Amino acid sequence: MSGMEKIKKYKWYLFPLIALIIINIAVAALKYNSYNDETIVLAQVITENKSEEITFKEAENILEKYGYAYNGKTITYKNYIELIGEMIILSLVLYVIIIISLRQYKKQLNKNYLELISLIESELDLLKEGIYSPSKSELKEYIKYDYNHIISRLDTLLESLYNTILLEREKAKDDKLDTKVVVTDISHQLKTPLAAIKSTFEIMQNANLNSEEREEIENFMGFQINSLEKLILSLINISRLEGGMIEINLSEGNLFDSILDAVNGVWSKADEKNISIEFDNPEDEQLPKLMRDKKWITEAFINILDNAVKYSKENTEIHINVLSLNTMIRIEFKDQGIGIPDNEKHKIFKRFYRGNKEEVCRETGSGVGLYLARYIISKHRGTIMVRDNFIDGKKLGSIFVVQLPILKESLTNL
Repeated sequence: MSGMEKIKKYKWYLFPLIALIIINIAVAALKYNSYNDETIVLAQVITENKSEEITFKEAENILEKYGYAYNGKTITYKNYIELIGEMIILSLVLYVIIIISLRQYKKQLNKNYLELISLIESELDLLKEGIYSPSKSELKEYIKYDYNHIISRLDTLLESLYNTILLEREKAKDDKLDTKVVVTDISHQLKTPLAAIKSTFEIMQNANLNSEEREEIENFMGFQINSLEKLILSLINISRLEGGMIEINLSEGNLFDSILDAVNGVWSKADEKNISIEFDNPEDEQLPKLMRDKKWITEAFINILDNAVKYSKENTEIHINVLSLNTMIRIEFKDQGIGIPDNEKHKIFKRFYRGNKEEVCRETGSGVGLYLARYIISKHRGTIMVRDNFIDGKKLGSIFVVQLPILKESLTNL
């Protein structure tokens, strides 16, 4: 055991001893000064000479001359020595009492700590077994008769841990249910195109088809394969984004190029239905700057526009408006489609959700486009919502509203 460890081990005994030694030295010093004064005063009284000042040495000689000294020691010195001796004895007795008290206190403290540790272990075991109850915690009873802010804080931490575990259990239960739903939804989404591909393939193998019929079936198979490929790519993107395998890297820029790229991405589909897409907004340099990942924000806009084109009738229009607000930039995608019922507006951004309208069921889709768009926009610290589009007072289609934060540096130019 090192010297420092020994000091730590015996500090309970050293502190009171050092304190008593310091007190004894201080009292002895005071009494020594008093002893000098008493010797001089006694010598003056004996000689009946109070007017003349005498030194301590002269006073000692006077006391010895008049018989107030024995073996060279004056009576005042003996009194001083006896007082010091009594002080030392009293200090030793006091030291022993303090040490005994400290030892008893330390034993009791150790006992209390062991009881507390045992109690904490018991509470943790209950927590581990899932039968812990904050209201029935024995720590609360412990605090009642021996309040300690550390124990009280420990009880609070245990209760907080208990609540965290409850939340994690609920989350695990929800995740398990969500996983089950996702697997069911993916199975359903894959089932339709795979069944169609399988049936057409069997027809091609077993039937005598002319060139026109074969071409028609091949086109149908190609359509189903494209739908299946889009679904798988969407699922891969969702999986990679949610799993953190793909990072959204924000950089300074604006949305002009992203909106144009998104329009170009759906232009052929819109042209097939003779749907015009109008973008009546300022040029690139007139739009406020913001932090965005050009690739992924374009993907989000494509998904919104693709949804608008898919559920819009032929010979209609889609308008894109960009508005600069105080701290946000708002992009509105206005279509003249089938619209969204009020009871479905909060559901359409969920994964794999598709509406119940007959027009929705007729169209192919996986229900992941808007979910992916919402996820990407949220990673840009933005929001997306949908509301009804009214033209001449009549409800016609939907408006998807995206809001993204503007860079602080751009605010001074607005």
